[in-house]
Amino acid sequence: MKELELKNKDLVGKIGSKGYVSSLLNKKKPLTLELAKFFHQELNIPAEVLLS
Repeated sequence: MKELELKNKDLVGKIGSKGYVSSLLNKKKPLTLELAKFFHQELNIPAEVLLS
């Protein structure tokens, strides 16, 4: 996210609420296949990174 100059609030509304984004980024919530696809397609994050 630093490389893309994104902040947590930039993902709110695109993937969920502020609390959900925070939980996801702090690894308290699992990454779903739908979110992995979003991160890969919209943010150009390699799928290998997301699935490891």
